[in-house]
Amino acid sequence: MSGVDKGYLKKIVEATKAGTNIYVGQAMGQPMVAAGLIEINTAVTNPAAPTEVLCRATDAAEAYLAANPEAAGSDKPKYEIITNAALPPAKKRGNTSGSGAPTKYPFADLPVNGTFFSANTEHKNGDAVKALGSTVSAQNEKYSEPTGEKKTVTRAVRDKVTKKAALDAAGNKITETVQLDIKKYNRKFTIRPVKAGEKYGEWTAPADGALIGRTI
Repeated sequence: MSGVDKGYLKKIVEATKAGTNIYVGQAMGQPMVAAGLIEINTAVTNPAAPTEVLCRATDAAEAYLAANPEAAGSDKPKYEIITNAALPPAKKRGNTSGSGAPTKYPFADLPVNGTFFSANTEHKNGDAVKALGSTVSAQNEKYSEPTGEKKTVTRAVRDKVTKKAALDAAGNKITETVQLDIKKYNRKFTIRPVKAGEKYGEWTAPADGALIGRTI
């Protein structure tokens, strides 16, 4: 079952057993749904990430995990872990959300301050940062846990079809105030664009692309 994120599936199984809500995005969830490992409820979305929907594990999920240990993954391409690169400073960008990708990347193996590189040419849209943005966000979510505390956030309401900010009759953005969980990140990943031939720490980028690093 190529593309199934065993680590996140395990988290879904644990949440299902505990009776707690857990959500999944389309890119990560589709292989699990296709394999009959999870069921989704598209009517209930994640307050913190409206593109994610409520999900629960099926009886087949636990059996699948037992038969396919998380460490296994012969179908995963190999990405070199870089230990001498420095992530460039964050830059303000436009939309950095992407369509996501299966977790064929070595997030689970990255040490703190470790990085890996993905070239723009690996992605159909020619932009590794945009293509992998949602994957990095999903990995941060995977390694997070609620603290039990809440924060109040005012945000734009998103159209469920276009995913763009909804507007009122006067053309102004519609906002909503919600209570969100404050989470503790046991691992935190970030992504930065890099340019071919430029040095980042002791590492030189071999091509235009993205450098993904673990900071926590």
